[in-house]
Amino acid sequence: MRALTAAMWISGLAGWPAQALAQSDLIGAEAFDVDVDLRASVTGGEEGWLDGGFGKLREGGDGGDPQVRAGIAAADVAWKPQLGFNFSGLVSFAWQPDIPGDDVGLSEAYLKYRSDPAPTRVSARAGVFWPPVSQEHSGSNWAVTDSITPSAANSWIGEEVKVLGLEGNVEHRFGEHEVALTAAVFLHNDMSGTLLTYRGWALHDVRATTNADLPLPPLSASTAPYQDTVTSPFWEVDDRVGFYARADWTPPLPVTFNALYYDNRGDRESSRPSGAAYQTSWRTRFWNVGAMASLDDRTVAKAQLMWGNTLVGPDTPFGIPADVDFATAYLLVTRQLGPGRLSVRGDWFETHDNSFVATDNNDEHGWAAMLAYMAPLHDYADLGIEVLHVSSDRPGRQLYGGIAADQDQTIVQSSLRIGL
Repeated sequence: MRALTAAMWISGLAGWPAQALAQSDLIGAEAFDVDVDLRASVTGGEEGWLDGGFGKLREGGDGGDPQVRAGIAAADVAWKPQLGFNFSGLVSFAWQPDIPGDDVGLSEAYLKYRSDPAPTRVSARAGVFWPPVSQEHSGSNWAVTDSITPSAANSWIGEEVKVLGLEGNVEHRFGEHEVALTAAVFLHNDMSGTLLTYRGWALHDVRATTNADLPLPPLSASTAPYQDTVTSPFWEVDDRVGFYARADWTPPLPVTFNALYYDNRGDRESSRPSGAAYQTSWRTRFWNVGAMASLDDRTVAKAQLMWGNTLVGPDTPFGIPADVDFATAYLLVTRQLGPGRLSVRGDWFETHDNSFVATDNNDEHGWAAMLAYMAPLHDYADLGIEVLHVSSDRPGRQLYGGIAADQDQTIVQSSLRIGL
């Protein structure tokens, strides 16, 4: 399957018309986006997950007094050459100082083709990208637009669901209805499910790069000998090809619907040495359904529902070592208010452990509520203010971390986004 990895790159490069290189400005100012996110926050509650705890937010407390932080949350650079009308590309890099290792990493890199306008249009892309799941991210640097922090569902997509893939899309208009079908095959998403199982859901705007190593919380005694203390979401260890498929429907109403099925087809047993232990291929499958509606000329509502299952380890007479069902949903309402947008969102999430709960309990349930206001300050700067509260119950906190299973966290933060 290593040959398929190379083929994904070669097939995209083969479709890139050489004559376009002479016809387009590939290095002009419009071909680049540079974004810097300056962040200030006050956070209470438990230790954050990026510091190796069970915390549900990007920042954590120390279990006592609230923690005040200020600094750069992210700096992104994207190259987005447009090669004639039909061909384009994207290469984006991110630096996120909060992530252990503090390295610059590749976010996305793909080539894209889109046919001329017609009742039926086709498009395709090849390279590294996030699958089309999130309704909260957009742009060349895959930024959240309605708030600072995305929902639990799309936070997970950002941290654990990135692929090296070949994707095709067909759009067709049936009278006043528009339908689109998307399908892809991919590699490099074998570790998807590791964070979701051992840490649980979280709400944050961390976007895993291809070289990211993300920390795990304290593990059970039965898991620690086999699982490294970090997970590398973009590793490929089993050489098995995964797939996803999506359908979109836009009726003659101010609403759109979409549904996606995702299966990384991990073999659950292929491993790679990592630290003092291993990282092993997970089998992760999920459904995602979403909708967006314009309630009036100033108000938009978005909703997503996601559910699935993730597995790791061989079949045993007592079950699979990790077998976890997961589900989450949110409703977001955004309204134009003055120069900016006011957004309100509610999240619900849970995981249900189906095996070995007595020695490795990965059950969880919780909810979150968010209020955010995003407003332009200048052509090149936007200011966001957000209050986010999350409440969750996870027995693993008490069993393996020595803290109460039921925890609440609140973060108040501001974001100054400067774009050039």
